[in-house]
Amino acid sequence: MYLCSMKRFCILLLISSFSVAARPQELRLSTALPPDTAGLLIDYRYDHYQVQRELRLLVDVPDEWRTELHSDEIQSDAWRRDHGRQYTWRIGVDATTFLRDAAFSLPYTRGYTATGFFVKPYAKHLIGQDAQMTFGLLLSGAAGYDGLRAWQPLVRLEYEPFNNFRMVMGSLYGTLSHGLYEPMLDRERYIYDHQEEGVQILADYSIGSHLGWSMDTWLHWEDLLELWQPKQERFSLGTSQLITFGDPLCHGRMTVSLPLSFLGSHRGGQFSTLDTCIQSLFTESAGLRVNLATGMFSAVALDVPFFFFQDVSPTKCLPYSNGWAVWPQLSFDWQFAHDVPRPPDEPQPFWRGSWRLLVQAGYWHGHQYIAPRGSYLFQSVSWHRPDFAEPERRMVTAKLAFENRYNSRFSLGLDTEYYYDLREQAMDFAFGLYLRYHLPSRSLF
Repeated sequence: MYLCSMKRFCILLLISSFSVAARPQELRLSTALPPDTAGLLIDYRYDHYQVQRELRLLVDVPDEWRTELHSDEIQSDAWRRDHGRQYTWRIGVDATTFLRDAAFSLPYTRGYTATGFFVKPYAKHLIGQDAQMTFGLLLSGAAGYDGLRAWQPLVRLEYEPFNNFRMVMGSLYGTLSHGLYEPMLDRERYIYDHQEEGVQILADYSIGSHLGWSMDTWLHWEDLLELWQPKQERFSLGTSQLITFGDPLCHGRMTVSLPLSFLGSHRGGQFSTLDTCIQSLFTESAGLRVNLATGMFSAVALDVPFFFFQDVSPTKCLPYSNGWAVWPQLSFDWQFAHDVPRPPDEPQPFWRGSWRLLVQAGYWHGHQYIAPRGSYLFQSVSWHRPDFAEPERRMVTAKLAFENRYNSRFSLGLDTEYYYDLREQAMDFAFGLYLRYHLPSRSLF
């Protein structure tokens, strides 16, 4: 009975989120530019420049098939005579290489070093004006493995009945693309849990120039339980929401945002043969974000998110059943354009590259806070020591990130993070280096 109630709750949350809003700026669904240039070209309107919490080269952006079809329609008469109709089949490849060194020594988690790659060759079929099918492979490798570390099929069906509202089933736009804070969703999952599968709803709307909202709601089914297996089913359900208010007195230079997020995880199953506890954990986030554009390509942001945790399991297996935390942060984001050699097969606007520097500093205060999918650096329990718990956590955090989008195909990212625990009087840090190559979808026929 409890499992059925839990699943009904997840389905109701997924449906009810249709009418709510949340989505970071990286995942705008309908823009005037193709997706391959989203975030690459510098917006000359300084009032639209926003501080981004993550490196953009690590965020997957949904395709703009209406823009692709429109670009076919505006071709020259000679192109129309040669082709006769719009292209509906496209192919492409996405490749990312990474080096991640996490020097963690605090009792809450353990460090690691990993270097490897992700390669996604894919094909896409535009289905009319409102739908698309994507299929391909996700190949991953890591230094120390003989051959591939893993491979997974990439299958995604998308339906956009009207602008800025999209349903995705199959392979999701996941991990960092959800835009959750690190205490709710560990950014390391980009490496060890790269692909998410399930159902996703994306929406993004604006009313005039001073009010907007966006939404990302998803169900990620992590582990399937077949009849009478000695394991448990696992899934997570989340929604990331953002309501933005522009200040007309500042001519758009300042925006005030209300980020709202929820992430729940469940493990159990009616047909499991394991005699272990059923667990359902919820984390929520609500706060205030003020973004001020200080120049044409620079901005300062103040984030004050509050986090909450509840254990709603029928039998409690954790040291704490509820908790809270707050993480005020001050960020500075600076970007400028640079000229690069233009590939001969790309039109003129695509050859403008950019440099970007992100600096963040914050203070973490957590009280009995636990997050099933968040980074253990912020939690009151330990990842590798089940007998360890610390109800009060206080840390000073800092982050420095650099990104170079050389052109529409190639990007470089570098970030380093520091976490100084005031109780342990010790500091953990992590370092990351990333290269990404993205071959835009090429028309076939």
